[in-house]
Amino acid sequence: MTLFAAARLPREILFGKGQRHALPAIAGRYGRRAFICTDERLAGTPEFIEMLDGLKAAGIDILVHDRTLPDVPRDSVGACITAAKVFRPDMVIGVGGGSCLDMAKCAGLLISHGGRLQDYYGEFKVPGPTLPLFAVPTTAGTGS
Repeated sequence: MTLFAAARLPREILFGKGQRHALPAIAGRYGRRAFICTDERLAGTPEFIEMLDGLKAAGIDILVHDRTLPDVPRDSVGACITAAKVFRPDMVIGVGGGSCLDMAKCAGLLISHGGRLQDYYGEFKVPGPTLPLFAVPTTAGTGS
């Protein structure tokens, strides 16, 4: 019998109320330019603006993509990636529900390796590491 196992685990998980306040210190270990994927509703909240202010205070330049749509239509990824590539981020941060986190993962992949999303459909298609990704979930869904 052949045994097969794959472990895809994050390096660090912070769990609990208010953990978003740790983001500037943790992100600062990975660079000084953060591309942030969220949606229009969340981008206008005081909590999100406070998070951005914390990143800026830590010396991190930010570019926010706040046009993430539900279920991330494939066609919506292009505009996101075009802006991100010009910005040249050191990391990607997804803030929001599953769609925002999915958009951040798409951004990290395509900024790092180029191509089209469909080039990566299936197992073992990503040729190497991507930009560091930080996920700040704001929902308790089963998705991303």
